This record gives sequence, C-alpha cells and structure tokens, in this order.
Amino acid sequence: MTPNQIFPIDWTAVADAFCKAWSSNRGSPDYDYLANLYAPDNDVIIYDTLPPLNGFLGFTQLRSEIYPGLEQIAVERTGDVVAREMAAGHIVVTCYPFRLQYVFADGRKMSIDARISEVWERRSDGYRIVHEHPSTVYAMG
Repeated sequence: MTPNQIFPIDWTAVADAFCKAWSSNRGSPDYDYLANLYAPDNDVIIYDTLPPLNGFLGFTQLRSEIYPGLEQIAVERTGDVVAREMAAGHIVVTCYPFRLQYVFADGRKMSIDARISEVWERRSDGYRIVHEHPSTVYAMG
C-alpha cells in the first residue's frame, strides 16, 4: 500500500508497508516498492540509522550504497503513527517508533530502537518522501 494508491490515506498502513518493504531475509530490501515512496529528485537527502551520517543524495544513491555486507534486516513499527497535515495537505509529516535488527555477512548482529520522521510532499502521482530522518534511541544512565 502506497500513499499514491489510496484516499483517504491510512498513514499507519503506509508505515507498516514501509517497514515491511525494508525487511529482508536476502540482504536487500524491496527497493522496487520503496522507489515508489521516495521522491525521485537527486537533491532529496535521506538519512539512516547507520553511516554515512551525512545521508544519501536521492534514492538512487541510497539503493546502491546502503548496507554493504547485509544478509538480513527486520524493521518493525513499535508504536503509534502520528501524521500531521501542513500547507493545506500539500505536506504531511509522519513519525513513529520502530526497531531495526541487522545481520551482516561477517556474523555481526545489531538491534536499534529509533524514531523516524518523514516529510511527504503531495505531487501529481501521490505523496512522496522528500525528507527522512531516524533518531536513534539510547538508554541514558
């Protein structure tokens, strides 16, 4: 389910489909599905929970350079989705907590709890992500 195909938009269903598309037991997410969510512009900066910390310029760069040596990734929403419309619905900001679990070819395993914020812009073909930024949750103590 993409925000290009449904109205009114169920942002919780969109978030769950987004997490499912990032999850993979074969080392790479469902990039074809994800390409329908991200704006195709090369100046869109996409941040991730792992390096590079300066982000990726556009979905094409993200797709070609993210997660070297990744064997598995599981992404699961762990809380409610908050969606706020702005600019008469031209912009929607969503945020929600999620958990990422990685397994790399060298045997490393990593689990990260984070909160993601996404800025969706309404375009002629539906809403597209024009900015994404996860914030990693750290235990203070």
